[in-house]
This record gives sequence, C-alpha cells and structure tokens, in this order.
Amino acid sequence: MRIDLATIALFGALQALLLAPLLLAATRAYAGVARTSLRIWGTVLLLQAIGWVLMGLRGQVSDWLSIVLANGVLMVSYAETTRALRLLLGVPQRRALLVAIGVAGWLGIAWFGVATPDYRMRVYIATLALCAYLLLLLWPLRHALRRGGSTAQRVMLLVLLGALLGWCARLGDLALHPSGTGLLAYSPANVVQMIYSAVEPVLASVGFLLMYNETVQIELHRLARTDPLTGTLNRLALDEESLRLFREADRPNTLAALVIDVDHFKRINDNFGHVAGDRVLAALAAGIRWRLPPPAVLGRMGGEEFLALLPGTGVAEAMALAEQLRVAVAAMQLVPEAGMPGVTISAGIAAYRPEDASVDDLVRRADRALYDAKRGGRNRVVAAIGDASPVQPGATE
Repeated sequence: MRIDLATIALFGALQALLLAPLLLAATRAYAGVARTSLRIWGTVLLLQAIGWVLMGLRGQVSDWLSIVLANGVLMVSYAETTRALRLLLGVPQRRALLVAIGVAGWLGIAWFGVATPDYRMRVYIATLALCAYLLLLLWPLRHALRRGGSTAQRVMLLVLLGALLGWCARLGDLALHPSGTGLLAYSPANVVQMIYSAVEPVLASVGFLLMYNETVQIELHRLARTDPLTGTLNRLALDEESLRLFREADRPNTLAALVIDVDHFKRINDNFGHVAGDRVLAALAAGIRWRLPPPAVLGRMGGEEFLALLPGTGVAEAMALAEQLRVAVAAMQLVPEAGMPGVTISAGIAAYRPEDASVDDLVRRADRALYDAKRGGRNRVVAAIGDASPVQPGATE
C-alpha cells in the first residue's frame, strides 16, 4: 500500500495549526525577548500550516497557489524560524540577509514554477535557500557540541540536521530520476522528506521550548544573584564567590579583599533624594566594575558598601588598584545634575593570610581597615594592620 503524500502534507499542516495558537496564547505571560521569540515561533507555525495546506492541494488548485504562494509562505516561515532562534541564542538576527535569501529563493521558485516549469530547478533553489538558513542557525549552535554544551541546543541541532538530510534525500532522488518525480509523486525520498516535514513542527517546537526554558532558567539564576540597583553580585552570590575564592587561596598574595564605601552618602540622600542616591550607586558600581581587572569579583554588601575580591593579588597590588579607583571616582561626575557635588570613596584592604580560618576573617580585617580610613578623614585607602602600611601613599586627608 502506497502512502498518500498529500494526506501527510495536510496532517503536518494540522499539527502546526494546533500548536500555533497555544504558543501565541502563552506569549501573554511573558515580556521582552521571551515574548518576542515565542510570538515569532507561533507565527512560524501558522505560516507553515498555510504553506503545507497549499502544497497538499497541488493538482487541485492553480500553480500560482500551490507553488508560488505556497513556497513564498514557506520561505517567510524559514526566515522567521531563523530569526526566532537567533534571537533566543542572543546573536544578531541579520534580518536584511534573511529577507534577501527568502526573496531570491522565492523568485527563483516562482520563475521555474510558472514561467518556465522545472521541478528539478525548484528543488535545487529551495535546497540552496534552506541550506543558507540552516548555516545561519548551525553556526551559533556549534558551541553545543562541546563538552558540557547545551542539551536543548543539541536537540535543536538534531532536528535541523534531520531537515537537511530530508532535502539531501530529495536531491538523491533527482540524481536517480533526472526528469523529476514531482513533490507529491510517490518515491522513497519523497516519502522520507514528507513524513519528516509533517512531524518537524512538533520536533522543532519541542527543541525551541527546551532552548527557551534553558534560557529562562539561566536568566532567573542570573537575576537571583544580581543586585537589581547596581548590577553587581548581590549578597548571596557574593558569599558564594567569596567562599569559592577563599578555598582556592592557599598561600599569601593569592587573594585580596577590598571593601569600598561612599563617603557622606547620607548627605546625598538627605539633600538630593533617594532617587539621586540610587543613581550615584549605580554609576559608581559601573565605574568600579569597568576598572577592575578580570577575574576580579564585585558585589554589593549592602547600602553604599561594596566588596571587591581580587584573586591572585597581594596587598601591594590591591593598594595600588584601590588608590587608582579612589582617584578615578573623585574625578568622576557620577550624576551630572546641577548642584550635585562630586563623590569620594574610602577603602579598606586585607590580604589572605594562612591563619585565616574563613573568608569572614579576611573580609572582617578589610572592614576594620575601612573603618580606620573613615576615622582618618575619609577619601583614602587603608590596609589592615600587619598587611601593609596603614595608609596608601598619596591618599588625602
């Protein structure tokens, strides 16, 4: 018994048609990139349903509908599929290139579908356009093949490679039958590709949702570890990173802690309001983070106090860096508003000692050094007693 390929095409269209409203309805619960990518994918499924319905009606409707319009709709769906996945992967969407590939492919198919009917040329052109879209997807997905790569992205890679193999089977069929068998004509290659095309909307949607869920989980993890005001690590993440770096410190000059506090911050809040104070903290954090050498860690301890952890750094290097930060902050106009004074910082430094029982000992000594800096007149850098001279040369009273 031969399989009716038109029925398979219509079955694939039905699956896409059922999935589309579910994804489009789900977009109401999300915002930003998540909502945009889901909405594009839902639209893709609708377009594929329309395209495959028209394909399945070939021979019953005009070639303008079953070839020209159907392939045009499918080309748009391929372009939007690529855009949705690249958006989810966080890489440039290349919209102009996607449009150019789609338009070129559609014009070629339209010409060899109506003006100069040639099934073989239509398959070649469609395969070339699809390969161009696949290349734009496979390249950013290549990282999934590395050890520890994304499982969701690997699933999507398999789905895309399956589509590519289906088109390769059709090209092989053309090599065996140079005259061409037609899209809905029975042949092993046509059966393989049509069956895969029918289930591809479901498979691709599963891969897309897995990637989407993975992206959301990563974003939630990031938000749970980030201070919303300054974009630095929050206290929970800072504690985790402090513990990790302390465990890796096994000798002197392998870890330094730098506790930074904004001088007279209460005056800023009292005189200019808490909104201005928040802007000062955000700008200050950005300025410090930009000047810290990797793999330094910066987090907000609370209020106007920050902690920088400097792995592979001794007290002399930490003092020099802290002094550079102090001078840079004093010269910065953090909030360029009329009447807003310049801001200065005080900093306390402590370096890892073999006798430190925990990271709390290290941070506690840096905090005491900060207190000495405050008591000594602010706008200065002080090292914990025993780590270095109490005041960095060049600091101001």
